[in-house]
Amino acid sequence: MDRLLDHKWPDLAENLARSPLPRERITYYRSIWISDFHLGTARCQARELFEFLRHHQADTLFLVGDIIDGWNMGPGWSWTPYQTAVVEELWSWRRRGTRIVFIPGNHDENDRELVRMLFGSIECHPHFLHRTAESRRMLVIHGHQFDSSLHGSRWMSIVGSLCYSTALRINLWYNRQGVPRDSSSCNPAQLLRRHLKRAVHQLVDFPDARVIDGAREHRADGVICGHTHRPDHRMIGPLLYVNDGDWVQSRTALVERHDGTLDLVRWHGEAEAFEERTG
Repeated sequence: MDRLLDHKWPDLAENLARSPLPRERITYYRSIWISDFHLGTARCQARELFEFLRHHQADTLFLVGDIIDGWNMGPGWSWTPYQTAVVEELWSWRRRGTRIVFIPGNHDENDRELVRMLFGSIECHPHFLHRTAESRRMLVIHGHQFDSSLHGSRWMSIVGSLCYSTALRINLWYNRQGVPRDSSSCNPAQLLRRHLKRAVHQLVDFPDARVIDGAREHRADGVICGHTHRPDHRMIGPLLYVNDGDWVQSRTALVERHDGTLDLVRWHGEAEAFEERTG
């Protein structure tokens, strides 16, 4: 455990955790869904995630998979003070009485004990049926169950995972280099960015038919998932489909207001508008 967390709880994380925000600066919801942190990687936008958690509170918080990146164990493991701050903040949520439900993803389904070591004895379910305040039955599931690339041969799954990780690392490098975001469709940098996004999405996307089958199997009115790293909020026929996005690129979460309304929100940082409705 100490080895994975770089042998210490950094002072920065402890200082951040000891400075809670005033209640008037916190937005309260009935439920919040967040996924795909990929803690343990350099891709995790832990600082932004920590800020989001500090500015929000909910009766129930769903961690919808790929919270820890168990596929990144080894030399590539990366842990920062802000990742520790995220862990500390989630402990603070528990102490304030929030119910935390963990739904394992493909990157952490074999690391449930590590998740419990980090966050304590939180609930863990392969999927969860959540009833909203307006009585809508929502199937909460990570989403890799709908991904056909992870249900073939193990060799193909490994190749797909390596390609996906490589595409994300290239995209992260591209973003950090400060390449100009020329809106021209002929701009080479813009074309590269577009192709990278398309490659990442194609590697993890899944057809609507699989989502519909999953909802029918559980007699649900809708599906809430992650996995694709692509925030989405739409109807598939009579079925509500919501993807809460990720904390590698999109910085999005799904929230349930106390009247049962489900909104997809994007975090912009505390210096700007706190959230933008995207659904």
